[in-house]
Amino acid sequence: MKPISVYRPSSIEEAIQILSLHGTQAGVYAGGTDLLIQLKNRIEAAPSFLVDIKKIDGLRHIKENGQGDVQIGALTKLAEVAESDLLAKKYPMLVEAVQKISSPELRNASTVGGDLLQQVWCQYLRGGYSCYRNGGYICYGAIGDNSYYHSAMGGRLCYAVYPGDIATALIPHDARAKVATPFGLKELSIEQLVPGDMMVDGRLQSHVLRFNEILTEVTIPAAKPGFKASFEKLRPRGVWDFAMASLAIGLQLQGKTITDACVVFGGIAGKPWRETAVENFLKGKTLSTDLTRQALATALTDAAPLKYNATKIDMAKGLLASGMARLAAA
Repeated sequence: MKPISVYRPSSIEEAIQILSLHGTQAGVYAGGTDLLIQLKNRIEAAPSFLVDIKKIDGLRHIKENGQGDVQIGALTKLAEVAESDLLAKKYPMLVEAVQKISSPELRNASTVGGDLLQQVWCQYLRGGYSCYRNGGYICYGAIGDNSYYHSAMGGRLCYAVYPGDIATALIPHDARAKVATPFGLKELSIEQLVPGDMMVDGRLQSHVLRFNEILTEVTIPAAKPGFKASFEKLRPRGVWDFAMASLAIGLQLQGKTITDACVVFGGIAGKPWRETAVENFLKGKTLSTDLTRQALATALTDAAPLKYNATKIDMAKGLLASGMARLAAA
């Protein structure tokens, strides 16, 4: 295992000071289900200094505020989200998505913040290959086996897909993330938080957090009357694997008329993929089973699959069909 040093701060301010001291050699330690695997595999990009934030007060909660919004602390366990009566009542699609993440054992340890900010699960990175994310100058996924964990929507330096399910499910709910920085709190939409691969502090990553910033909370606005949503997911090995393709779809309805739509695919790109062409097509249409076939014709026309993963696009379109059918029948 890669040698490490562990800090246990008692406040966000202290944690940020430690992160600032060690720069990109430090990392936040919460659930650890992803981080510990990186350390055991001796991945070059894994931190040498861990800042354990588990004992910091105010980061683990699910609560409703006076406006009807729900706030979820970054240290909240996935199991707590999956079992929350409040979330099941207000945001059943989010609960369904979390219930499909990994296994019960891992949901008991993994956190909301960790799922949002987790490293990609490319087999080449995890196997210690010297790729762009691991100190090298090549993406092995672009030229090797790219059947499961690589983008079918193009890429830049890295073609690995963003693996998190929570981000995909939060975007149709217009959720926002709070981030503690050395200069105070800032707030981002989920799309701003995980925009896909970009260089941050000299590192290639899927999210925008700098080395001395900490995700503290996610806020989900109260859904408007007439809002319907569905989450779909396909995996190669059931509960133990990441999505080969997933879909979160949210429709704002007035009667049967779609007044607004949000369609987000997961597992097919380096970020949660917002499919605006389908959204624009659906607006103003009447929700029915006949609408599905027409919507599929507009979906993912910008796909750029690699040698072995064109089937991901077929999977994603199949999920759109099943998601639309569920909402039409509800």
